[in-house]
Amino acid sequence: MVLGIALMSAMLPTMIGLDQAIKDRRGGEEEHKEETRKVRSHLTVTCDVNEGSHTHHQEINNAKVYLGQDHKIYITKNPNSSLTPFDGHFYSHPAFQEGNTAGLISMSGEDKPLARWVFLDSETNEMKWGGRNDSDGHVCGPFNLTVGGRYITLEDSQKWLAVRLPEVYLRSQRAKAWGLVDDHDSAAPEWRLYFDRSDGTIARLPAGTQKIEVLLKQTPVDL
Repeated sequence: MVLGIALMSAMLPTMIGLDQAIKDRRGGEEEHKEETRKVRSHLTVTCDVNEGSHTHHQEINNAKVYLGQDHKIYITKNPNSSLTPFDGHFYSHPAFQEGNTAGLISMSGEDKPLARWVFLDSETNEMKWGGRNDSDGHVCGPFNLTVGGRYITLEDSQKWLAVRLPEVYLRSQRAKAWGLVDDHDSAAPEWRLYFDRSDGTIARLPAGTQKIEVLLKQTPVDL
């Protein structure tokens, strides 16, 4: 027993030093993560080579995320003038604890650009953007980064989807909105950003909807 105590005593400084080194490393990682969260970034979509057809993979993989004037969020490699690149970062949100950075904001493409919230529509599971009133009652986070600090999570998950709704359905929605069928947004990208909360909403999308699992990667804005 004396030998055991002596051995433990000899090992104790090493164990304390190792424990402190681990804490310092974790502290450094957390500090780096927090700094990364404050960096203005674009968002880029990536997907597995086996996701979707070859054509769809080409359309989506490495495409950027854009804010539409209709407050929807699009994925495309060929943006038109109505789209604004996501340009934002994590930000404290009043729905979460004090000092949090669980919200996600982006500068809008409005006549007077403002920092707007990015949120998940709780009824449709579609990602949208808007002011505080627009986001009330919807899912505003928590947004976070993966352990590697490269990819965006929502509610600690990466269940992001690129969704293309059937053109027939889109035309019917336009007809309901404006009382006629026109090509007001026919130039809008086909793919939109959704998030699957596994509540059955995604399964209720109209027949013919195409869905591809994707990841959202931060790409720092070149200043």
